[in-house]
Amino acid sequence: MDEGNLNPLYIILLYIARCVVPLGILLGISYLLRRFGLISKPAPPPKGWDDDQNNNQLDGGLAP
Repeated sequence: MDEGNLNPLYIILLYIARCVVPLGILLGISYLLRRFGLISKPAPPPKGWDDDQNNNQLDGGLAP
C-alpha cells in the first residue's frame, strides 16, 4: 500500500475531526449531566480560609 500520496487537506481534516469530535462528546456529556442535576456548582469556601496571617507567605492564597 502506497499511502504517501494522500492530500494534505484530507490529513488536516482528519486531525481536526479526531480532536474536535471527542471534545464535543465530552462537553455534551458534561452539559447533560449538569442539566439533569447530577453535577452541581461547587460550594463557596468557608469564612476565614484566607486570613491576614497568610498574606506575607508566598505559598498561595488570594492576591491583595
